[in-house]
Amino acid sequence: MILGHDKVVESLQRHTKELALPNGRMVGSTGHFLTRGYLVKQMETAQMIPFHGSSFELRYERPHPNTREQQEFTNLVGVIPGKDRTLPPILLGAHYDSVIAAPSVDDNATSVAMNLVLTEEYRQRPLDRDLIIAYFDAEELPFFLGESMGSRRFCEDYCLDLKFAAVIVSDLIGHDFHPADLGLPSILGTVMPHMRKLVCVMGAESSPAFPSIVSNAAGRAKGIRVFHLLHRYVPNMSDHAAFAKAGHPFLFLSCGQGRHYHSPQDTLEWINFGKLGRITHYVADLIDQINGTPSTPPQPLDDQELFDLEMEMLREALGVTLPMALKHFKKKLPTSRDELDAMLSNSLKDAIR
Repeated sequence: MILGHDKVVESLQRHTKELALPNGRMVGSTGHFLTRGYLVKQMETAQMIPFHGSSFELRYERPHPNTREQQEFTNLVGVIPGKDRTLPPILLGAHYDSVIAAPSVDDNATSVAMNLVLTEEYRQRPLDRDLIIAYFDAEELPFFLGESMGSRRFCEDYCLDLKFAAVIVSDLIGHDFHPADLGLPSILGTVMPHMRKLVCVMGAESSPAFPSIVSNAAGRAKGIRVFHLLHRYVPNMSDHAAFAKAGHPFLFLSCGQGRHYHSPQDTLEWINFGKLGRITHYVADLIDQINGTPSTPPQPLDDQELFDLEMEMLREALGVTLPMALKHFKKKLPTSRDELDAMLSNSLKDAIR
């Protein structure tokens, strides 16, 4: 990245503080309106161009799922034009609404802040292809996975005939991972501090090019441990859901729900901005690699090769903690996809949003 780590962290802190409004960003609230204005201003400052029409604001109306009265929603979508606009674009997305009238910093101000920083990065060095930046409305309950959900509306209304090189979505990426989030003994967080650095990446199986890209970027990442998961191991948890359903190649990043998920304690004090900065560098590495991937991707890995890659990343991410975790769950190191399915499916469904 052009931007150094300290500069990235400084920018992440500045944007996150602007977005962490005391009364939140609930759809239809004053905070929601103020946040939308802040993001539009940032998009204008970055000299982006609207994705559609003459405005970054893509408004739509749908009946409220509870009252059935018509309600207006607004996605914000802009483009940093690439050198060759005929190439399949990369989409970088995150939701900007909050679930309660509270700061909701990690859900999802940190991801929005990361995308603002990456906007500045690629404004200074445009990609070969377009980079689309989307701030989705109405991700939270009661709209989650319904017809009003902003990412679903954008995907279904604007992207059915669009071929993406990648859709990269993030949610809940600013907090330290804690062993208790997976039902592991809390003491592991003390004796194995590297576990705090975990970040999960899902969806590498959605494109033949992604497994090596995810792995290569993880090998270069400093200050974080990247843990790859197949998308099927966890439920649809965020804005990647609509794109996955539509068959678009996608990657989803998350550190899981954590202890302060959907609570007033999701504040600035919970955020590890150093870790968030490292994740920002990691996503930039993903973008740069995807940008350089030929239009004809490599042959997809077969399931055994993908399993071997996952196990390698699992060992790298958890290190010496892995045997302790397996012992706690009374499990052995998986030697096949079926065994890995059995180990991960149940333990992860409740741990990652």
